[in-house]
Amino acid sequence: MEIKIENTGDRIVVSLIGRLDTITVGELEQQVLPLLKAGTDMLFDCNGLEYISSSGLRFILLAHKKLSASEGRLALSNVAPSIKSIFDMTGFTSLLNFE
Repeated sequence: MEIKIENTGDRIVVSLIGRLDTITVGELEQQVLPLLKAGTDMLFDCNGLEYISSSGLRFILLAHKKLSASEGRLALSNVAPSIKSIFDMTGFTSLLNFE
């Protein structure tokens, strides 16, 4: 998995490229957890995301909860239909913001 992080000034954009699974979620946690600060707005750009496992879903939910608790916001963009269906099946669609 490749992770690109860019601070645009008004939010942090995290581009996910490849597979987000048990093997790669640790790298994402190491890079993103320190950025989950009070009032932070973050966007996960899923344009290059090919696959997401339950471990990846768990981390996205964790990031959402941490940001929501500190008046921040998490959104996802460019989610492929195959990935979006996983969010739909797990009920995450009603919890998360999609752009």
